Amino acid sequence: MNPNFVGKALLLPGPCGKPVIVGRIILVSEIDDLVFVAGIPRIKKNGHIDNYVATPRVQSLSELKHKLDKDHGYRLADFEPPAHWLWSDAQLRGHGNDGSGRRQRRNVKSWVAKANKAYNLIDPFVGGRSIEEILYDPALRSWPAARSRELRVREVAVRRALNAYLLGMGNKRALLPWYVNSGAPGQQKFSKVDTGRPDIAAEMLGKKRHRPHLCKWTRAQLALGWKKHKKPGVSVEIALQRTLAGCMAKKVVWNGKDCEVVLEPEAADITPAMFRYWGTHEAGALTAIQINRGETAAKKEYVRRLGKMKGRHSTANGIAFLDSTSADQTLRSVASSLTVLSSPWRTEVLGGGIDYIFGIYVGFEAPSATTALLSILNAAEDKVAYCARFGHEIEARDWYAFTFSKFLLDNGEAKGQVAMRTLEELESSASYGAAYDPISKAPVESSHRSKQAKLDHLLPGSTMGRRKRRGEPDRSQMARLTFDDYMHLLIKEILWRNNQEHIDPPRIEMYEGLQERTRRGVLEWMMKHHYVSSSATDLSVLRAACLPRLRASMHGDGLHIFNPAKAEEHLIPELVYRSQWLDDAGILQRAASRRHRLEVHLNPADLSHVWVNIGGLKRLELVTNDPDLHKLCLTDWLAICADNRLRGYLAKALEVGSKINKVATIDKTTRARDAERREEIKNADKKPTKNGLRAGRRGNTVIETAALTGVPKPLPASQEVKVENAAPSPGLPPPAPPVGCGDDALIARAKAIYEARAS
Repeated sequence: MNPNFVGKALLLPGPCGKPVIVGRIILVSEIDDLVFVAGIPRIKKNGHIDNYVATPRVQSLSELKHKLDKDHGYRLADFEPPAHWLWSDAQLRGHGNDGSGRRQRRNVKSWVAKANKAYNLIDPFVGGRSIEEILYDPALRSWPAARSRELRVREVAVRRALNAYLLGMGNKRALLPWYVNSGAPGQQKFSKVDTGRPDIAAEMLGKKRHRPHLCKWTRAQLALGWKKHKKPGVSVEIALQRTLAGCMAKKVVWNGKDCEVVLEPEAADITPAMFRYWGTHEAGALTAIQINRGETAAKKEYVRRLGKMKGRHSTANGIAFLDSTSADQTLRSVASSLTVLSSPWRTEVLGGGIDYIFGIYVGFEAPSATTALLSILNAAEDKVAYCARFGHEIEARDWYAFTFSKFLLDNGEAKGQVAMRTLEELESSASYGAAYDPISKAPVESSHRSKQAKLDHLLPGSTMGRRKRRGEPDRSQMARLTFDDYMHLLIKEILWRNNQEHIDPPRIEMYEGLQERTRRGVLEWMMKHHYVSSSATDLSVLRAACLPRLRASMHGDGLHIFNPAKAEEHLIPELVYRSQWLDDAGILQRAASRRHRLEVHLNPADLSHVWVNIGGLKRLELVTNDPDLHKLCLTDWLAICADNRLRGYLAKALEVGSKINKVATIDKTTRARDAERREEIKNADKKPTKNGLRAGRRGNTVIETAALTGVPKPLPASQEVKVENAAPSPGLPPPAPPVGCGDDALIARAKAIYEARAS
């Protein structure tokens, strides 16, 4: 027997050149030079599968090999059994689902009863015998007629059961009926009678629907109307009315300026619920909530959400993310606690491999190509002196410097001729994400949000990233910190993130030889290891029967497996499986809004893939950027996960201590600045008002920028008069009068600020 042929599907070229399955090879005898091919139920013209199963035919094995070798259109392929052939016992008892997440109306118990009845017809002939013994029995063709006379049943029923049993190669589930007349999952159904519970018009008035169902044309018009008329701000009812007026108008009568539309009778049967159902029935259609959120139908955005950007890049300096965000601060001037400044902007350069912050630039300038290039320069320079400027004594290994071969950017500050030409000169390249899409650079967006929650929004005078609400104190009255104070706290937070925050190694090979479980430790490991730029019989049935079944849950990002070692429901970290057909079939899209449970077939010694029975046995691949994870067994990975949880728990004490120290530092700095502010208010002629604090903020920012950078800029026209007539601040010499465009006045004011800071 040639095992390479058994169980395969035999294909022949069809009328249009498309291969057509003509049968399944169920037995091969090289001694007798015979091959037995079981017939496949044919598909009728109306799309239904015929219940008739042909008797296996016999042909020459050598002749079949000759046709396969000479390329006469014959070829072999893997036979994909129907999904119900692979159902588990629980599914046959009606307690399971088919894994697609759809509600099923099939009566599985009646299916099992019909299969048992069919097997009882052929049990005396096939019971305890192999496929070879059955096919070589001389009574194979005459036995069904004798059995039908014995039981007084139709001969076709006995013959159909015997042929189906042979087609399944002894699999009793092959005797289950193929009820496919209702169509595949998701296929539209057209009823000949009125279905559903009668509405109030039918119960009270005796009125019936004009048609028992919506025809195919009407359903298509509702889908097109949903796509055309359902927009953000447009309700489902209004969109339905516009759709009916456009496609189901019987006639339109104009009476002067008024228009009267007479609809077709069946238009009265269409409800908003029906419009919502058929409008979102097609694959890729958006629901009303998604449309109101402003989402688009582009699948590439959904697919990008499935993957993790973290760990995708294998080298330390292969790709860097660059982005800018507001610091959400209301700072005051160094010279005067009553001089309020605008919020600064922060630009970060984040390593694509481990989310290590390599460089920053913080200033009052709006995001531009200049701020982007300054942050790139900061990432490439040694930052010992930079940190010492703001009160931090560090070593070179506390904040590494790197240049990068590629930058992943958005369409903002770095998309311009200046930035692109400069990157080209630096022999670097840039990749720009889709407009208004933060997913293309999710790590740096997450880093912004983390620092805003852990630092920016804890400081006094923070804007919290939003406008002032009614009843909240004016932020100008809450301004306490200077630019140096904020930079000291920001650099401390960055140093904690890079050098002390506990992380799990992104690759299995890092566990051995990693000195410390921090981003710095991982980066040093990558630098040290030069991670720096520059077929059996019917396999489906065997897998379904032999591989252990584990509980799993289908999520929007793929298939997650529950930990079999725990009585409670805990998902195993990092084990996520998916494939392209899950997204094409819309299963992931449905699971994103409603998760559902199913069973998977997993080899505990091989975590690289699993098998699921969704419309047939399908293979899902492990989604990971670590190739070593494919080599682990399930027990090893569960032990590693337990160790990660323990080490994360032990690192909590260090994290809590750091947070307490941060809060104490903020409180101490705030009290000191409060004392300065009270003293300055005491020495002033009158208490400053809110309008007085808010006035001149743009000019104050220009002066403060000149004091920080040493480059004067002209004051706003409305500010020059105020500077000229303003009383000198306590402890400062009076500003020089403005001359010309105001440069001399600005220089004099900046000089006064420098002298005040020096004293």
